[in-house]
Amino acid sequence: MAEIAHALGEDPDPFEEQAQKTARAIEDKLWSEEHGVYFDYDLVAERPIHVYFAPNFLPLFAGTPDEARAERLVDALENDGFGLSDENVTPVPSLDMHGFGFSPVEYWRGPVWLNINWFLMHGLKDYGYHQYADRLRAGIVELCREGGFHEYFNPTTGMGHGSDLFSWSAALLIDVLIDEKD
Repeated sequence: MAEIAHALGEDPDPFEEQAQKTARAIEDKLWSEEHGVYFDYDLVAERPIHVYFAPNFLPLFAGTPDEARAERLVDALENDGFGLSDENVTPVPSLDMHGFGFSPVEYWRGPVWLNINWFLMHGLKDYGYHQYADRLRAGIVELCREGGFHEYFNPTTGMGHGSDLFSWSAALLIDVLIDEKD
């Protein structure tokens, strides 16, 4: 919002202040030093929700972690069931592949979602993890090329599931292909 306000000649300060406040809250409330990831938080029970799923890593896109935390997040993406360094998997499954309830085809229980990968691709690139950002970029292109514009994809076979004409899949592919040319 701050960037849009700036582009329109408006005052970006209120949006920048809100972004900084949100970043501090993410760092203070969601980061788990013990686990090296950001967890969701149950406001009613007032405790973290210890489920390892792809959105745990989205603060990379927001630019909130420092370099040490970003490194721990990348380590988890590489080694904790998210397939970033496994050539037999199309990363990043929505749920830790070694976790309870993982399913490569059930809605948000393990399939790859292109929107999550798009955010992670940009976050990894911003932190200098270009090899992994390029892997996610290539994965987005390959999944769409082979499986079409599905809502989500099996991380082990690449087979598409859900809607087969999902607009955000098409839009994100266009963005990735345009970004590739720049």
